[in-house]
Amino acid sequence: MKKILRMTIVFMVVFGICITGTISTNAKVESVPNAGVFINGKVVSGITPIIENGVYYLPFIELAKILNYNSIQFEEKTKTYEITDGSTVIRITMGGSRAKKGNEYINIEPPRWINETAYVSLHTSGAIFNSYITFKKENGSIQIQTPATKYIVHTGDTLYNIARIHHISVGELKKANSLASNIIQDGQVLNIPNPDGSKGEMEPVKEREPVKNNSSDSIAQQVKKILDDAKNYIGAKYKYGATLADAPKVFDCSSYTQYVFGNFGIQLPRVSRDQASKGVAVSASNLKAGDLMFFTMNDAYTDGRVAHVGIYMGDGNMIHASTSKGVMITANVLQNPYWSKNYLFSKRVIQ
Repeated sequence: MKKILRMTIVFMVVFGICITGTISTNAKVESVPNAGVFINGKVVSGITPIIENGVYYLPFIELAKILNYNSIQFEEKTKTYEITDGSTVIRITMGGSRAKKGNEYINIEPPRWINETAYVSLHTSGAIFNSYITFKKENGSIQIQTPATKYIVHTGDTLYNIARIHHISVGELKKANSLASNIIQDGQVLNIPNPDGSKGEMEPVKEREPVKNNSSDSIAQQVKKILDDAKNYIGAKYKYGATLADAPKVFDCSSYTQYVFGNFGIQLPRVSRDQASKGVAVSASNLKAGDLMFFTMNDAYTDGRVAHVGIYMGDGNMIHASTSKGVMITANVLQNPYWSKNYLFSKRVIQ
């Protein structure tokens, strides 16, 4: 019995040390004056960092909202946040050394849980938000470059993993940084080349997950109802990470498709990357009304992600929730200079 008790105490001590390390209750934490947040050189907000053992940390939720990740869910039991801007889902757990972005994992410095608040280091912030984030001592500001053209290497990273999460090749990454070998070091800053649309996230085109369809209508009837309904919301405003509670006055691209398709029995996932995993791939020359069209957005993200989704209407036109104009119709979408450059693939979910 005494042996069991001793083992239990040892386990509790070790486990307690692990938890303490996770939430940093015993770490030396210094307050930092409120810092201006600059995005691409323009001040947009303010934030209050902390310093733990010489490392700058930012309050996670404040930063997420500044960067337009407005849909935020929290699992109290596991201290896990799930956030999205509508393009991809990010999951991050306090104390965890990896975050999940879409279906990919990223090495990070463990987030801290201090005074019931989540904090992430500058490195972690940049890695999960596809940004390059630094602290400028001259004026005490947080400088954010987005989309990122630089990446800070973290322990556990390899050139392969960094290239994979940015949807570029190792060769392209080595060339952009004049690397003669595959050796990289913690803290090293790498240049990230911007992939063109043809080199964006193409994995979902291979995925063929079925879509729940609760309608008894024929395919033709269902497509007509969806397109007729989609046009009812032309002019609705755009908001990154909009929820279904914001509909039908406010959407992001994927909440719009989820809402419209859901009105007629087709259950799509919440974000564009997950919607891209559904249905079967169709070529641009074989598009039919009701197909979903997927795009990267290289001016917003340099990780090549599936970033945008719209509904093909036929005759070359697409209806979608655009970041600049809200719900609208883009005529001749694959001849449009912007969308044709960022086009990835299309999927058919109404079958």
